[in-house]
Amino acid sequence: MYPNTQAHAGETASLAEYSSKNIDHLGIVAMICREIDLAGEIDRIVGVDPRQKVTCGEAVVAMVLNALGFVDRPLYLFPEFMATKPVELLIGEGLKVEWFNDDVLGRTLDKLYRAGPEAIFMQITSKAYGEYSGRFFHNDTTSINLQGEYKQKEGDLDAVPIEIMHGFSKDGRPDLKQFVISLVMSDSLPVFIKALSGNTSDKNHFREIVKDYGKSLQEMWGKDKIWVWDSAGYTEQTIKDISGSYKWISRVPETITEAKEVLESMDTEKMLSTTLNGYHIFSTAAEYGGVKQRWVVVFSEKAFAKETKTQKKKIEKEKKQVEKVVWHFSNQKFHSKEDALNAAQEMEKAWKYHKIRATEVKTRRKKKGGGRGKPRKDEPTQTLYSIKVAFEADKTAIEKETLKKGKFIVATNILDRKKLSDEEALKAYKDQQHAERGFRFLKDPLFFAHSLFLKNESRIVAMVMIMGLALMIYGIAERKLREALEKGSESIPDQKNKPTKKPTMRRVFQVFEGITVLYRGSETVKVMNLRPIHLKVLSLLGREYERMYCTCYG
Repeated sequence: MYPNTQAHAGETASLAEYSSKNIDHLGIVAMICREIDLAGEIDRIVGVDPRQKVTCGEAVVAMVLNALGFVDRPLYLFPEFMATKPVELLIGEGLKVEWFNDDVLGRTLDKLYRAGPEAIFMQITSKAYGEYSGRFFHNDTTSINLQGEYKQKEGDLDAVPIEIMHGFSKDGRPDLKQFVISLVMSDSLPVFIKALSGNTSDKNHFREIVKDYGKSLQEMWGKDKIWVWDSAGYTEQTIKDISGSYKWISRVPETITEAKEVLESMDTEKMLSTTLNGYHIFSTAAEYGGVKQRWVVVFSEKAFAKETKTQKKKIEKEKKQVEKVVWHFSNQKFHSKEDALNAAQEMEKAWKYHKIRATEVKTRRKKKGGGRGKPRKDEPTQTLYSIKVAFEADKTAIEKETLKKGKFIVATNILDRKKLSDEEALKAYKDQQHAERGFRFLKDPLFFAHSLFLKNESRIVAMVMIMGLALMIYGIAERKLREALEKGSESIPDQKNKPTKKPTMRRVFQVFEGITVLYRGSETVKVMNLRPIHLKVLSLLGREYERMYCTCYG
């Protein structure tokens, strides 16, 4: 009745021998880890316990793969993540998925913390980058929000490396406790990362990081490196403490009196054009915190257009508010003319763009004891005063404010323009966006920073180092591919299918989605779903990358 039953059963049994695992873009990530010998470096630093089935180095590579998997999978679901990956290809022969469990990850983080995450990170990056031409250290901080109480036991604070607590939230979530990450980037690659307590102040931290780690970073990257900060780094104490040993560039806060005067008095017609589109500069000698400096006054056409547009909206908004205030004020009564005039002057102080144009003082006699009707001649009275106020735009104040629009000051303690030109100082400050891009990467919803569940502060400190390593691997991969494209005068399509020589690695990772490894039993049969774009990228990256994905082609 069913003549093909036996054949069908045999076919089903044969199919059951096959399985597949997702490699996607992680083969590229694994190859970068292999090229810089990430696992080996970690094991040399923290040591290898012969009883371990998975070394600390191998566990770190696994966590970096998880971080760069962009699958929004919290670390506590790590075994699930690894179960779908070809571990023997990505990390090493003989390793089994079930060995990568929570205990292994926890012990690895503990070892990394005891060995000093900051020192480990600096040591690995100094070897990974090889010949390095970056001239600047771009230092910035960001906050990472965490759910949960994170209550400290009494007497334990001295033993806690960082405190998870409320502080200034750069994400606008003051209701959540947080910790802070300090990142130093150079030429788009991270060279230092550190976890800090949630209430850390940038104004103090930037000074402390240079004093604590500046010498080590100089020994690794050279003494000619220049630190770059946003305006939070420009404080009198910081400038005094570090200017003798280090060179720096920083934006000057517009709140400083000297800065306000310079911005208001600087004539844009005297400023020089730059090779940076829409930017004009003029430098002047200055002194602040007892340190001689060069202030580069910058005018940005784009910023001026944006800021003046915002200013007009603010003027119009204030005008509507002033109209209401003036109407209510005109109905108020005062016991003396002086009280009325003083109240009008106090009211005017709250206005930024408007002023009182004219006043008309009115008087009215009223029964002293109250009551209705006109007071009799012999009845005690009191005189009440009211003021009819007119207002107008304060053209002087508006003009003074407009003169500062589109302008900011970049300061440096490098006085010799031959060693650092005005335009180079401006470009270095603009490149502060390297650190900002690094933070956007670390805080990506698909990166595991948003899934931090660790309740142990020392493990959080170690995990921040892992996050830095993931950023490092991502940066190396992006640079490697871009250099290959430039060298070969090649391009690949971007998100809009237009050719580019500067693709983001995130886009490349998306293109590699869906690539799988086919197994028969435990034997690799084929890498599936490879398309011409994949083969092109792999050939640009190098023969070893091709071998990772094309094992069946030799």
